Amino acid sequence: MSDSADRQLAARLLVRVEEGAYSSRLLARPVPAGVRARVLGVLRWQRTLDAALSEPLRRPLDRLDAEVRAVLRLALLEAVVLGTPVALATDAAVGTVRRLGKTSAAGLVNAVLRRAAPAWAALLERAAPDLRLSHPDWLWRRWLGAFGEDAALRAMAADQEPAPVWVWWLDDQARAAAAAAGVGLRSHPWCPGAWTAPEQARELLAAVAAGKAYVQDPSSQLVAHLALRLGGGSARLVDVCAAPGGKLALWRRLGGEPMPLALDRHPGRLRVAGRLLDRVGGAGLVVGDAAAPPLPPASRDVVLVDAPCSGTGTLRRHPELRWRLRPEGIARLAAVQAGILAAARELVAPGGMVLYSTCSVEAEENEALVERLPAGIEAIELAALLPAGVPATPTAAGGVRILPCLEGDGFTMHALRRI
Repeated sequence: MSDSADRQLAARLLVRVEEGAYSSRLLARPVPAGVRARVLGVLRWQRTLDAALSEPLRRPLDRLDAEVRAVLRLALLEAVVLGTPVALATDAAVGTVRRLGKTSAAGLVNAVLRRAAPAWAALLERAAPDLRLSHPDWLWRRWLGAFGEDAALRAMAADQEPAPVWVWWLDDQARAAAAAAGVGLRSHPWCPGAWTAPEQARELLAAVAAGKAYVQDPSSQLVAHLALRLGGGSARLVDVCAAPGGKLALWRRLGGEPMPLALDRHPGRLRVAGRLLDRVGGAGLVVGDAAAPPLPPASRDVVLVDAPCSGTGTLRRHPELRWRLRPEGIARLAAVQAGILAAARELVAPGGMVLYSTCSVEAEENEALVERLPAGIEAIELAALLPAGVPATPTAAGGVRILPCLEGDGFTMHALRRI
């Protein structure tokens, strides 16, 4: 596909995201690397790009046609983030709007870009951190208060970087074969068994497509490691929010019991998880609601709860979430999570564990739910169970939090034990 076709496709995909689609789903099908970089780049930098475009535009950006708005963002991203010369990016944008049937906007696109791109550096210099790092102002204030300025800045800066492809291998022979074929594999600095190939992502993804490896962020992989350390390999385990199955499959790959249970309310997603689980030894599949699981009370040694959440730890992978999430949405999610966690506690046998995790770094979705425990349940300190080098900080409820960083997504984990 040519650069011209890449730009047209990227603009169309951005319009679909504006209409409510998710970039991860749109980019799940094979698309050129240039399209992926442009779409995710615009979504990461959208607030800052819009601020730069608004000054010469002299009208609200949302009054433009969606296709024209997308082309302006794409071209400015190319010029100020991706390193394309301003004149080349501008000429390409003019051609793109014409090919998209918006010929009347060609002059506006040319004029706005030729003024916006040179002013980018000055905009960044005077911008507040939330604008400079293209995050909502409310999220900046929240992270500043919760984690301090340095940590909040590092987390938001990490959100602006492309996320590497990290995988775990379904067997050691597959990894050895990839290395023998010339794939330059690099192990993760603090997540055992996580591998990447910085210069050969295409080859790594080919191994994934062939069923030899599974893509999973290292912070997410840690949940499976902790589940094994908490319950041992023979524990009767159920994952109550199992789809798409990565954590439970990795737990099996690491030596977990022969037949755990995978529970999910969505039959289609559970079938997909089942196909992955079959490749590592299988699991029992149960359709049901995690808030009211159709399982006997006190019947499991380990209950894994990877709860649906705001996803504030995954903004580099799902950048449009930052523009859709609102503070009140976090409170609504916390109410759902509280119901799931209460049901999970009822499934645990005496001496058993609940491992509760989210890819959110917000207190309401994590430690606030486990600080006040019912009688017979106690929190377990998790920090000592982590592999060496994990950049985690303890929470007030004995859990651990990893803020977004270059080596992994943001994640929060807590463990509870029935006495």
